[in-house]
Amino acid sequence: MSLSETDPRKGPGALAPLDRALRLCGRLGRFATWVSGFALITVCVLVMAEVLLRKFVGVTLGGMDEITGYVLAVAVTWTLAFALFEQAHIRIDVLYNLANRQARAALDLISLASMTGFMLLVTYWAGQLLKSTLKFGATSNTALQVPLWLPQSLWLGGLVFFSLTLVLLCLRAISYLLRGDAAGISRIAGIKSVEDEIEEQTALSPLDPATQG
Repeated sequence: MSLSETDPRKGPGALAPLDRALRLCGRLGRFATWVSGFALITVCVLVMAEVLLRKFVGVTLGGMDEITGYVLAVAVTWTLAFALFEQAHIRIDVLYNLANRQARAALDLISLASMTGFMLLVTYWAGQLLKSTLKFGATSNTALQVPLWLPQSLWLGGLVFFSLTLVLLCLRAISYLLRGDAAGISRIAGIKSVEDEIEEQTALSPLDPATQG
């Protein structure tokens, strides 16, 4: 079961707004992932159309390689939060699986804090890049002459959303730490167990033909 489908344990009343913010981030992340998926499918169709037109008609839509790059960059940043809620980011679990619950919770918290710090740094420098682009009015060095502030703004928006989600999860994890709730930390910052993965695969697998009428 994914993190976005679990209900956080009820904590102090002051933490209720934090839980609501996390649920809102989860919904927004899912919506952004759907939009990003449709955008990528659209780009794939356009690229295929350009290849066919170039092959059989001898014409080209122009700029599809550049547009594809922008769409891919923006889509990646806006789907990072959904991957976080689904616990889909890659974690090396060789030693993790050998640790007890308390040690796992500590590793989960360290991992979440490290990712948060790294993404805050990346987001800051992405903001500085956009600031420079706006200052100089930079455009792409291509025939399209795309104002770079447009794709960079969308790209930065995804980074900001992901960083905000990480900060909120860190605050929730710290609240569990103060309460001595190791299971709570692992639930929101850990990795999927073998049982969870089996449950997901079972839900996604087709029905056994022998059970169909």
